[in-house]
Amino acid sequence: MRFHRCLLFALLVSGIFSSLCAQEILSVDQQTLDQHVDHRVAPLYPPIAKAARIQGAVVIQIQVGTTGKVESMKVVSGPAMLQQAAMDSLKQWSFHPFEKDGRQVPAGGRVSIEFSLGKGGPTPQEEEIARRYFPLSDQCRKAVSAKTDYPAAAAVCKQAAETANEFAPDVRFIERRSAFVYAATASANNRDLTSALAWAVKAMEVAKLGHDDDSGNNAVYSTKGTVEGMMGNLAASDQDLTVAEDYERKGIAHMEIDSPEMAKYYASVLAQDLRFHAQVLKGLNRPDEAQKKLDEAAKYN
Repeated sequence: MRFHRCLLFALLVSGIFSSLCAQEILSVDQQTLDQHVDHRVAPLYPPIAKAARIQGAVVIQIQVGTTGKVESMKVVSGPAMLQQAAMDSLKQWSFHPFEKDGRQVPAGGRVSIEFSLGKGGPTPQEEEIARRYFPLSDQCRKAVSAKTDYPAAAAVCKQAAETANEFAPDVRFIERRSAFVYAATASANNRDLTSALAWAVKAMEVAKLGHDDDSGNNAVYSTKGTVEGMMGNLAASDQDLTVAEDYERKGIAHMEIDSPEMAKYYASVLAQDLRFHAQVLKGLNRPDEAQKKLDEAAKYN
């Protein structure tokens, strides 16, 4: 344990000198912090982290006040999906006040919050599939983003999706959904619409299980709706694009304050879907609705 030096400031006020001393903060190790815990609240495992099979420790630097309450905290390390849950639990902890020379003082140190899937953690087989899947997934994403060699992108994305399909049906929901969406997109870009629709249907089957935070559902419905429109199934396209646009509007509203860049991303995706949807509605002989879609899309340009 050590003390930060007390800083003395001489202030001249109305001809009188006074000195102020910054409050001492006791630096303690994790074991000492643990010994002072009076009330501990276990963290709630985020469903999206469970679905993604994320586990590990979140290390947080905290400061405990003289009342034993946590007054401040800062994440030092740990999986991003688990950090907020770790902080939410720590906010509810209380400690036996720390003392120095018979008086109570604030203390600071690091706490490690463990998240473990226990027996429900990845099996050796799942880990082996994951080792093969993630390099293919990275290649697929890069190939789709490049928009140059569509046959090559379709081939590697198909391989990634087939590998993701090897995961057990009750695990790796996010990886499977994402792999199927990318395979559908790459197939559509390569004008293999039959394969594109089959992968889009598989993505929707995973999304409907509801094991994550819905953050990718707009892509599922958007992809399926676009493929259906390209195939001439306009009624189905209209239905799925409507759902996709609702997710995208919610995404914009949610991200406008916390993440303006993500809000811009959702806005660009929404504008693209609205313009395609307008063409679908024209094909359905609904010109007024089509114009409304175009007017809304113009707001995001």
